[in-house]
Amino acid sequence: MLFIHPSFLKGELALDEGEVVGLLGKSGSGKTRLITEALGWGGNCAIREEGSRLDLPLPRSLLSGVLQDPSSQVLGGNCQEEIRLLAADHAVDEAMAKKLMGEYYSRDFFELSDGYKRRYSLVTVMASKPKYILLDEPLANLDSQGVREILSLLPRGSLIAEHRVREVRGILDRAYLIANNNIEEVGRDKLYDDEFLRSHGLRGFKLERQKESVVGNEVLLDLDVGFRLTLKEGEVVGLYGRNASGKTTIIRKLSRKSYAVFQEPDLQFFRRTVSEEVGNDDALALFGLSEKAESSPFALSFGEKMRVLMAAAFSSGKRVLAFDEPTTGMDGDALLSFLDALDLLRDQKRGVVMATHDEDLLSVCDRVIFLQ
Repeated sequence: MLFIHPSFLKGELALDEGEVVGLLGKSGSGKTRLITEALGWGGNCAIREEGSRLDLPLPRSLLSGVLQDPSSQVLGGNCQEEIRLLAADHAVDEAMAKKLMGEYYSRDFFELSDGYKRRYSLVTVMASKPKYILLDEPLANLDSQGVREILSLLPRGSLIAEHRVREVRGILDRAYLIANNNIEEVGRDKLYDDEFLRSHGLRGFKLERQKESVVGNEVLLDLDVGFRLTLKEGEVVGLYGRNASGKTTIIRKLSRKSYAVFQEPDLQFFRRTVSEEVGNDDALALFGLSEKAESSPFALSFGEKMRVLMAAAFSSGKRVLAFDEPTTGMDGDALLSFLDALDLLRDQKRGVVMATHDEDLLSVCDRVIFLQ
């Protein structure tokens, strides 16, 4: 059993090689920091196994990890090359990699959709079969089939930090919660308790629309994107489909006629502080960013960065907004803030197109377009 005691938290986490453990917490609570410290990338994390303290970084055969940004772990030009590089030092399961990547196994990494980039980063770590694996938001940008495939192949000895509690709770043996600089184990029954999830800013509770939407007659958008995509005032349209079905490509086309937000937040920041990026105190408050107003957006957690982009889009005044996977990295509080923002956008007779794999969002759309 591996015991992890991060430098910045009270308490420790235990991970046995025969179990899958969940790591929960709001955005900015320290989930990513715990994983990066345990992998030996900064901090002063204490790790011990069988009672003996281990020196960091640990050998990759003992402990490896999957980070939120797939491009940060790429060595080969494609998954096939990556597997061959790993095979020089590890016994790898190439069959698993081929199965999960399918026709994209030998496709250049930078030509892949965001979902297949995520698969790439997951399979290249999982295929090398380390004793323990730490995974940071591994289901982000995966379609429903990809989620099922990854979870079915997730090895024992895995720690999974994930906002999408509903998707992972069925496979967890145990779970830990980070809150108020503490880490403590919580009962699995709590992961099915809507009140517990809401009170701790976690996902997984049932979403309900707060008000009926009123779609106006004015057409804000009428564009050929391979099909005729129209958007009326006050309307929220969802684009839903498998990875590589073309959702991000459509959002790129819409960016010429809208305020568009994409999946890589660091490439979309241009100002010194969160306040300067958003430019509106009400939007900061709506998205729970008031306390981060003078922080650099680059210093935030991934989920917080996405909230900054959402707030900036909201305060832009543009009548058409286009979002590519807007809830990636969002915790429960941020998701509710986003839904409140959608209601306000409807009231202002603005229109929204959002590409998503998040089934929670489909229920709040006025229309959903299913892409093949």
